[in-house]
Amino acid sequence: MAENTGGVSYKEGIVKAAKPGFARVQFPDLDNMVSPWLRLVVRKSLKDKECLTLDQGELVACILDENFESGCVLGAVYSDADAPPVNSPDKVHFRFFDGGSFEYDRSSGTLTIVTTGPVNLTAGGPVTVTAPSVTVDAPESTFTGNVTVKGLLTYQGGMVGSGGAGGAAARIEGGIEATQDVVAGGISLMQHVHTEQGDGAATSPPQ
Repeated sequence: MAENTGGVSYKEGIVKAAKPGFARVQFPDLDNMVSPWLRLVVRKSLKDKECLTLDQGELVACILDENFESGCVLGAVYSDADAPPVNSPDKVHFRFFDGGSFEYDRSSGTLTIVTTGPVNLTAGGPVTVTAPSVTVDAPESTFTGNVTVKGLLTYQGGMVGSGGAGGAAARIEGGIEATQDVVAGGISLMQHVHTEQGDGAATSPPQ
């Protein structure tokens, strides 16, 4: 497909070779002529930089001069062989070859991010998450610094600790209420007994 306007041609071709920001394009209707390196049109390239690398075999739209020696790649275009990955006009979607994806659905306000490897987030300031609830579904979670819980802390699978200030694994400022027995150093708070001074008889367990 080609259109010539004042010495400038619009053509579609197939990416023959690519590197970040550039591509060489083959044009089947021009005896499979391969262009020189053409610049890929991006949204920003000075202070903020966007960088994409086209795939070999990708169908692209180009603007070329009358000699087909200079021009730029406007971007990739869909075809019958490579259809859009979503049908909804409300979705912004980016799918990666390895299975990762980024999608925002404006009809539901849902943001979905899928990665097949680690996620690295580096922030130069505080990170705030505001939501009605947050679920972290992971076998293990590690915090390398202090953790402050301003609301009620509820646990269901037990609690294990070690170390701490002054060698104490836990320090609680305030009372402790337990609905079951408390064992410290192998001694039961509810079942242990003392020996009475004088007659040597054992006292009853605590009530």
